[in-house]
Amino acid sequence: MEIKRVYEKLNRVELKSEKVELSIVDDIKDAAKRGRQVQKDFKSELNKYNGLLRAGGTMIKKLDEVEKLAKELGVKPPAEFKKFQEMANEMVKQGNAVKKIYNLF
Repeated sequence: MEIKRVYEKLNRVELKSEKVELSIVDDIKDAAKRGRQVQKDFKSELNKYNGLLRAGGTMIKKLDEVEKLAKELGVKPPAEFKKFQEMANEMVKQGNAVKKIYNLF
């Protein structure tokens, strides 16, 4: 009789340990699923660097045109010209930095 009780208790302990193991596996799967979603969302946000690069590139082209025309006409570019050049260069610089991070994914 006692041996039967011992086996019954051992069976319950084994089942409990299997439930714990399954619970841990489920936790890992849930964490992996959340992690993948964060990666996907992050990559989507990082992909916006294309817009930053395009905007900066367009500004640089247009500013080059203004500078060329100003030289041809013998006038100084507008006072805001330097600020826009700095802004455009910063956009391109930041866009390229984000592009490097994006390429890691």
